[in-house]
Amino acid sequence: MNQVFRKNPPNTRTIKSFPVPEIQEQIGEKQRLFVSNTENLGVVKMMLWFPHGKSTQTASFIADAAYSLILSGGNGKSEKEIIDYLDHLGASINIDCEIFGATATIRCAKECAVSVLEWIINHMIHAEYPDREFENYKLIKKASVERKMQTPQYWSGRLASENYYGANHLLGKHGHLEEIDSLKKSDILAYRDAFIHPGKSMLLVAGDCNTELHEALKSLHNSYFQSQFQINIDTEDIDSDKNYPEIIYHDLPNSSQVSLQLLKHIGSLPETELHTFTLLNMILGGYFGSRLMQEIREEKGLTYGIGSYFKPAMQGRTWIISGEMNSTNAQLALDCTLEIMEKLRTELVSAEELEKAKRYYSGQFRSGFDGPFSVAAKVQQKIIRNYSDVFFADTLEHIWSISPEQIKDIAQNYLDPKSFIKVMAGKIQ
Repeated sequence: MNQVFRKNPPNTRTIKSFPVPEIQEQIGEKQRLFVSNTENLGVVKMMLWFPHGKSTQTASFIADAAYSLILSGGNGKSEKEIIDYLDHLGASINIDCEIFGATATIRCAKECAVSVLEWIINHMIHAEYPDREFENYKLIKKASVERKMQTPQYWSGRLASENYYGANHLLGKHGHLEEIDSLKKSDILAYRDAFIHPGKSMLLVAGDCNTELHEALKSLHNSYFQSQFQINIDTEDIDSDKNYPEIIYHDLPNSSQVSLQLLKHIGSLPETELHTFTLLNMILGGYFGSRLMQEIREEKGLTYGIGSYFKPAMQGRTWIISGEMNSTNAQLALDCTLEIMEKLRTELVSAEELEKAKRYYSGQFRSGFDGPFSVAAKVQQKIIRNYSDVFFADTLEHIWSISPEQIKDIAQNYLDPKSFIKVMAGKIQ
């Protein structure tokens, strides 16, 4: 196949600055609120952000079940009746439960926003978790976990986090199938009573929210108030300089490929250093033009895909390098990955390579503010990460000021291959 097109990069403009929307939450006497108004849009996105997630559960899957089934029936209505009414109003809701919190994201027309939010809040408060829906959840969840357990990706990720953080650590703990079987409805109800109440949540609204709607939603949320929203993220006590010389292997004989994962914890960083760290990750494996993708996939053809990324981890982040490949190429792909990491620690990146990464990241950062609903998610990010008020506004200025020497310095501090745990799962040769 003719792949000349890969050598012809698209024409792109350089984004060195743009007017970042002001991000300032509103904290009243009782509640924490954020509203972003885009006139004449006709629709709104509302987010009920609960400050408690999987970190507060007493056993695996309790929080996930409690949030997943929160609208499964209650207050005299079945799950079908609850969802049918939302469908009637043209509304939708999606709930994500993470380690340190959960978010119910609601989308609807501006005209029915108050009715939709009130309907959802009422049925959250009176959730009964009917037996039929509860048993169905257990069956579906167990089948989902069983399917994942057949894949190399599941085991490379699980073994990397378990062996790095510890199987009982919040960041390394994985649920077991028997824990799904042993789930009790009384545990789910107890979790709901302790942690899931809209009066404990923060309300974020984006879209067409004028002053009248703003006040109506604020009044509704305030009428259910229980306690001031405050998300508490544990402090870290993790040794990120420990060496991991050995490779962990997990054989899946029925698999035809191998999933490779390298993992390391990065603690809380100063904001300016975080920008440099972000750019280092871009160069390593954060986009298609990165070294991992270009050298291992494009030039050597050793992998279907490989890259690096961050996952939130307490006040810091987990740095992950992952890729999938044929089993015959796995060891060579790992060797090439370690070589790329070491070169970034010992050699300066070229001005051209650094410029390309800055261009890509600047476009990615800019697109993160596109659309009328984007700013609400940035508010969550700002609160969770405890960013300063100028973090987003100053990001591009800091990115464009970073030098090759700074990239090398931060690589020397954090990119030591020996400090990453290494896992191969799949058909091991």
